[in-house]
Amino acid sequence: MVVIANNLPDSSRVWVYQSNRAFLNTELVDLKEELSKFNLSWEAHGKKLKSAIEVYYNQFVVVFVDESYQEVTGCSIDKSVALMKLIEEKFSVEMLDKMNLAYKIGDSILNIKMGDFQEKVRSGEFNKDLIVFNNLVQSRGEFVSNWETKAKDSWHINLF
Repeated sequence: MVVIANNLPDSSRVWVYQSNRAFLNTELVDLKEELSKFNLSWEAHGKKLKSAIEVYYNQFVVVFVDESYQEVTGCSIDKSVALMKLIEEKFSVEMLDKMNLAYKIGDSILNIKMGDFQEKVRSGEFNKDLIVFNNLVQSRGEFVSNWETKAKDSWHINLF
């Protein structure tokens, strides 16, 4: 189970952005500075969003928003996507490609394209107990309980 630093409610909305590689330690300082700067100024209809942005495993940028305080708007979501595009350019990574999947073997996080994942399923290399990252979780509570999970307990089961 993942440990979350923020104290937003479990009902808070979540977006998980996965990089196609882990950020280097030297990059993490700049990355966290960009994320913090964005988070401090992020608003919807002129009202500051009650939000947090955290980095997990040096590879996943996770955005949390307490919508009981202020709902996220299309424009504010667009701003977060623009931030991910900026990160892609600045660090030469892919943050928005939903075909990039990640799985965990021991303490290692490995990246794989969806087609290659399916091939490993067909060959028998992957089984339904493989630990995967369900980046489609919708809330903070779901993130805590179902983000890092077995393939059989995630949408990944559809790839088997």
